[in-house]
Amino acid sequence: MLSDVTAHFASHLAAGGLFVTAVLAFSNQLPGAFLRFCTASAAGAAALAGLLDASSTRWVWFGLALASGVWHIALRKGADTAKLAAGLAAIASVGALILATLLLSKSGESGEGLAVAGAMSSSLLLGAVTVTMLLGHWYLVDTSLSIAPLRDGALWFSIAVGLRWAAVLFALGDGGWEVLRVRRAADLILSTNGLFFMFRSLMGLAAPLLLSVLIWQTVKMRSTQSATGLLYVALILVLFGELVSQFLLVRTGYPL
Repeated sequence: MLSDVTAHFASHLAAGGLFVTAVLAFSNQLPGAFLRFCTASAAGAAALAGLLDASSTRWVWFGLALASGVWHIALRKGADTAKLAAGLAAIASVGALILATLLLSKSGESGEGLAVAGAMSSSLLLGAVTVTMLLGHWYLVDTSLSIAPLRDGALWFSIAVGLRWAAVLFALGDGGWEVLRVRRAADLILSTNGLFFMFRSLMGLAAPLLLSVLIWQTVKMRSTQSATGLLYVALILVLFGELVSQFLLVRTGYPL
């Protein structure tokens, strides 16, 4: 179970991180060192997912690692080549996530649409908070960097939080409460699945929702250090929440 949970988590982190990096790179002028760090990290996370994944989808993650590596190399070949590689990497991240989720959903409890919504929202949330937090640290290195990339990253994080809430609520309404064995408020403590879900919701959904508002306000005030500190806290909470979410997915077959 541990390897499955880690594989799901690493794959979502890789796909989401690569996609958000590509989106920010298309709309902003980002430092080359930052892009190389993000692409290398995405390649490592995707490779880890492939190594831990015991199913047929492992080759999907190795392919995503290759796409990340291609973009990483293209960053040294010129702006046009790098932009083309970024577009291909963004398409590869979305395609890999959808393909792997559809293949795995055949053996899960939830429907294909629910599984894809859960995977996409989880991946986007992980990618948005991770990439934006790393970008915030870059302002300590490059003080001339425009505030626009961090503002876009904060916006993507807010969108990702909203989509993650929507996906989880949809899953709960489509049989999630029955899977969690929660029929009354006390079951959130008495039921093992319910207890895990309660912690997952408080730390991985409620807290990031509040932090997304605070992060957006600090970015609007151009307080990059404060925003980065809040993003660091959000990252820890999102990592915990999504790890528990993947545990519940493996345990119940539902993307909660």
